[in-house]
Amino acid sequence: MKDLSVLVSSLRKKTEKLIEKHQSILLKNNTLSEEILKLKEELAQKSQQIEAVENKLTLLKLAKGVGNESTKDVKLKINEMVREIDKCIAKISQ
Repeated sequence: MKDLSVLVSSLRKKTEKLIEKHQSILLKNNTLSEEILKLKEELAQKSQQIEAVENKLTLLKLAKGVGNESTKDVKLKINEMVREIDKCIAKISQ
């Protein structure tokens, strides 16, 4: 009978330790999930910043190029910009 009591007591202690480890892992998992969400938001912001800088760079290149080109080239660049704007509008409306 004592052996059975000792086994049950040992099993109870091991179960309690397992439950504590499980709770600790759940807490760590929640923390990591929150960190992932924050990093995803930061990545999205950085992507938007990169896109804005690339757009500014394109505009600066166009503005610099327009000053030195003929009317025909300027019209071609304007048409290209209109197509880009149309693409952006199509993406926004999706």
